[in-house]
Amino acid sequence: MAIAAIMMLMARGCPQTALSLGVTERMDAIASLVKQLYKQLKNKEGQYIAPSGCEVHHYSVKRPSGVYGYNKLTAREPIFEPSIEKQLVKVIHLSHDNDPRFLEAQLGIERRNRLMRVRTLLTTAESLLRSCVNILREESSPEDNSLLIRAPEVEPALQERLASE
Repeated sequence: MAIAAIMMLMARGCPQTALSLGVTERMDAIASLVKQLYKQLKNKEGQYIAPSGCEVHHYSVKRPSGVYGYNKLTAREPIFEPSIEKQLVKVIHLSHDNDPRFLEAQLGIERRNRLMRVRTLLTTAESLLRSCVNILREESSPEDNSLLIRAPEVEPALQERLASE
């Protein structure tokens, strides 16, 4: 009978748990990192983050007194609020290289690119975590899991986690 086998192995087979194998420690580390990410994202509030697909371009203007370099933030489609017109525009002029508008636009593009990399990494992490869930789901039938959960040898911390889910 399966119950007798489980009881014998739990008593004599040096049973391990998710906690003793370091699984719960890894889960706690992931949860802590997710909290850190939320805090760091909250710190980004109020900072300019450039929309996808827009970039800063440098262009030169020839004047009688010389050639002057200027910058503009450009998008493929009209997405920016206009300063004069009533419809959306594709370009925002940012002035020269030392102008705060240009510097902030560059920082906004860097912030956007970092957030896009984070999104890609989080997508990978989500996929890996989903694989973990699937591995444990496929491991055994619900009846087997219910026997193990009721076993007195299951550590109290793990029992609390399983009960709260």
